[in-house]
Amino acid sequence: MALHTALFVLVIGYQRDILDQLIGWNEKRWISLMGVLDPIFDQNSYKGIQVYHSREQLGESKADIILIAGKEKAYWEEAEKIKRTNSVIIELDTFWILEKTVHQISEIQSLTRRQKVFQTILTHSHEGVQFIDSNGIVRFVNPSFSRITNIPPEERLGKHIDEVSPDGSLAKAFKTRAAVLSHTSSSLGSNVESIANAAPIFSDNKFIGAVTTFQDVTEVKYLTEKLMEHEQKQKVRDQQTSGGYKSKHSLDHIIGESEAIKETLNQAKNAARSRSTVLITGESGTGKELLAHSIHTESNFSEQPFVTVNCAAIPESLLESELFGHEKGAFTHAVKQKAGKIELADGGTLFLDEIGDMDLSLQAKMLRVLQEKEFERIGGLKKIHVDFRIIAATNADLEKLVSEGKFREDLYYRFNVIRLEAPPLRKRKKDIPLLVQELLNRIGQKVGFNPMELTEKGTSYLLEHEWPGNIRELENFLERIMNESTSSVIPDALVKKHMYRTQVASIKRGGKNSKIPSLLTLKEMEKDHIQQTLDHYGTSMEGKKKAAHSLGISISTLYNKIRDHQLE
Repeated sequence: MALHTALFVLVIGYQRDILDQLIGWNEKRWISLMGVLDPIFDQNSYKGIQVYHSREQLGESKADIILIAGKEKAYWEEAEKIKRTNSVIIELDTFWILEKTVHQISEIQSLTRRQKVFQTILTHSHEGVQFIDSNGIVRFVNPSFSRITNIPPEERLGKHIDEVSPDGSLAKAFKTRAAVLSHTSSSLGSNVESIANAAPIFSDNKFIGAVTTFQDVTEVKYLTEKLMEHEQKQKVRDQQTSGGYKSKHSLDHIIGESEAIKETLNQAKNAARSRSTVLITGESGTGKELLAHSIHTESNFSEQPFVTVNCAAIPESLLESELFGHEKGAFTHAVKQKAGKIELADGGTLFLDEIGDMDLSLQAKMLRVLQEKEFERIGGLKKIHVDFRIIAATNADLEKLVSEGKFREDLYYRFNVIRLEAPPLRKRKKDIPLLVQELLNRIGQKVGFNPMELTEKGTSYLLEHEWPGNIRELENFLERIMNESTSSVIPDALVKKHMYRTQVASIKRGGKNSKIPSLLTLKEMEKDHIQQTLDHYGTSMEGKKKAAHSLGISISTLYNKIRDHQLE
């Protein structure tokens, strides 16, 4: 604040140091310097200040203060003649007292201004501030302190720091007389956790108190967690995009015109319109995975991930990590965080193949995911929300496994909402000719062969077999005869020979629905059997001896049969 309205000052007698001081005051608007009266000073002005040489030149004085800058008696006489009723005459010694007083007032004003600045800074600081004096008594808390801690100022002010926050950073700085940095604590009376920095305050090497500043860790933690969550979601999205988690087939890829396959395709189309869980049953090799891909492709979320997990192909000890993922350090080899297949399937479809092989303990965890749509990674505490559709497949009799206590009944009902059966090939033999041509083309492209085909008669041989291995067995059979054929039209005899061997092998394995082969005559069967035996033991003398012994005939009889069947 200003001292008062500026006073008019007239100086009688020239003294440079006095004038310089007054000019400084004049510039600060503490006074209004009218000029200098000195008859012997030979200049008309000094640093912009008017110099008068006589009372007549000065005219009527408006001075509030007349300063006598000299010891001459004439100066006093002149001052008495000039002064007004309210004017004050001050001698030089009094001036210096005034100068000191003004300086002190100036310092006080400066300190007051700085105090107001500091007060404003502390009041509007986003961080909480608390100050204690040299006795440990709380003397100041700013508004942010109360905002962060929900503690009113009156519950702190005037109390000893050991009473209100004995383990806090301020108490430690008070006791140790040393700075305390990045201290995490909770104040008494508040559940808010904070990170604080505290420091002692010294003046002239004397301890006068301590101050702490702190901020709410809750906000920092929240922002950090949100950032980490965003980064993790971005990683998952990147994995979904770059990991090839897309369905590769559609219903158009399923070949067949039989009633059995038509019914399955209609069921698959209906399943694609829903997000309900689908259970696909069927023997091995019937195309259950192809159906799962196709259902996802036909759905409204076909652009979302399609993630596959084969429960039988992954060791039991690793399947949980494969499904749920893990945090860094969750177990010995968990060197970094990993998203599981459940997380990667978020928004899309999780295809669980061979679910009958899933461990009971893992079944319980899968049930929880299906019920609550959330889970934690192995070694993690944070719940991760997911929304995906499950398509499960199995060649096992789940009902039997449930009755034996090997599969959870509640999980069975969760899976068995929409049920499809992939029909075995023996129930759709009408589709074999179409499948043969499709598979011949596919195999040819895979192994680099020119297009091949079977004759109608050659195809008819395939209808004699029950195909316990279904389409997978048929594909294996066709690739085998393609590799032996030297013609684009595979010879009927080659098909016949391998079909016989396939049927015999199926009978030996006790194959389901296997029957005695009827493709070869007795002579052809004998020839084929001798050839297979020679292939096994070799055509050397020693090999032929072993072959004859295996066939239960003499070596001479073997030679006769080799000649009769033209095996050499």
